[in-house]
Amino acid sequence: MAKRLVRFSFNRLLVVLFVLFLAAVFLIVQGRMNPDQVPSLFGYHPLTVLSNSMEPEFSAGDMVIAKQVNPETIETGDVITYYDEESQIITHRVIETTTESGEAVFQTQGDNNNVEDDYVVAADQVIGTVNFSLPYGGYVAEFLRSPLGMVLFIIIPVCTFVGITIYERLGKDEESEQSEQTI
Repeated sequence: MAKRLVRFSFNRLLVVLFVLFLAAVFLIVQGRMNPDQVPSLFGYHPLTVLSNSMEPEFSAGDMVIAKQVNPETIETGDVITYYDEESQIITHRVIETTTESGEAVFQTQGDNNNVEDDYVVAADQVIGTVNFSLPYGGYVAEFLRSPLGMVLFIIIPVCTFVGITIYERLGKDEESEQSEQTI
């Protein structure tokens, strides 16, 4: 019974790792094929925080997950990710929502900044609103983009799969030997 539970747990872990592996490979390939666009998976954009302008909410090295939304639904207090005037990706909090020429615009400010940003963000600059963050996840993502990270990211799951397969086969051999001895 315990062996069956361990095998079931390993199989579930393997499935989860495989799905994460496929998602990461998809995002990496998408990012390399379209370097001018933010990679996304089902409308979610994983992004690495590069500065401490949003501390204590997010620190440099964290990963934020921004979800594509209709800009009309963005409210004061939401944390948004957007392109600034120089096409750099910024994540700041909306401190005021107004309209210019019939279109929503947002005044933003980093939580750790003393002054608001010196520009407003137009609706077409918005990438999405931040749904959640993974502390230190950005460091992991940056490592996985490196050649060493990519190799380890492929080798570790393959070794895990081989190890589990060997473990299961050895377990089946022991079970068949025990059943033969009892007959």
